[in-house]
Amino acid sequence: MQNLFIQDQDEFTVKFAVAMAKDGSIVCDLTKESVEDMLTQFVNFEGAKVETYEAVFKKPSFGDTMSLYDSIFSVSDQAGVNFNPVTARFRKISALIKHWNLKGKEEKPTDDEIRQLHPVIANAIGIQVDAETGGLLS
Repeated sequence: MQNLFIQDQDEFTVKFAVAMAKDGSIVCDLTKESVEDMLTQFVNFEGAKVETYEAVFKKPSFGDTMSLYDSIFSVSDQAGVNFNPVTARFRKISALIKHWNLKGKEEKPTDDEIRQLHPVIANAIGIQVDAETGGLLS
């Protein structure tokens, strides 16, 4: 018989590579090779080092999905519902992340640390989390 329930140990890993120019510009993609290929197109990234990182997430259960819906939709009046996809992505990352190695060691990030991510990196993480979980609202 198949196990139809999400277990606490069920997880997935998001990997990404980042290069930073001297002026602080960032290039980020899924693999070191793809970032290195992109760097050939940019003069200001000459000599930039490509670093790889990982973030580990728990697989969402139905309960996680319900909590996510509760936190990202708000009723503005009797006829209106507010939804912000960027807030949805933040809440999903925050709720499901187990740990990452962005500071040279494995640790569980705080919500403030997630908020402080460079938008390019947050987007790369969010896209992969959405792909692993079936979409932004899954």
